[in-house]
Amino acid sequence: MKVGTDAVLLGAWAFCENETRILDIGTGTGILSLMLAQRNDKIEIDALEINTEAALLAKQNVMLSPWRERINIYQISFQEFVINTQARYSLIICNPPFFTKSLKANSEARNLARHNDSLPINELLAGVAKLLTSHGKAIFIFPYDSLEKWKTEAEKFLLFPSAITLVKSSPAHFPHRAMVSFTKERKNEVVENAICINSHQDTYSQEYQQLTSPYYLKF
Repeated sequence: MKVGTDAVLLGAWAFCENETRILDIGTGTGILSLMLAQRNDKIEIDALEINTEAALLAKQNVMLSPWRERINIYQISFQEFVINTQARYSLIICNPPFFTKSLKANSEARNLARHNDSLPINELLAGVAKLLTSHGKAIFIFPYDSLEKWKTEAEKFLLFPSAITLVKSSPAHFPHRAMVSFTKERKNEVVENAICINSHQDTYSQEYQQLTSPYYLKF
């Protein structure tokens, strides 16, 4: 499973310096947990992964990192975890599966990561609302064209957007992703902005480099 731009953007965008405990839903390779642990040297992170092979890979990556004592990998579905845990989180982060009616690959791990059959949006948001602390935030990245659907579904569980960053491939392109932070408090003003991955010269933009440089050796 490759590390994608979506995950790098989300991990770099998520403000985690003041959190008390973090939940990473569908951790895959463990990339989001590792990124957040790099930025916060005290935080404890619980990371969930339903696929056996992916969970093993995440555990291996964590064990090879300097933050192995603070990241817990659980091979379990989010739905089962919600039922059994008593923990509450000040930050919940997820790069959720969002394909619903597309052709599936031969890899089970890739299918689970890309398709929402095993974790529909309503079950995801219901569980997040239960596990989030009263002043906590839940952060997601998903296709831009599903932004309004996510906002509508989230409001059913009393989760409201507090910050939205639209992601564009370049200044000439329309947004293709949205990164959204939801809270249990309805904000009078939602912070909205955009980021371009590439500049006009088809190289990484200065804003993208500035945001993600702590995680890329090439920057």
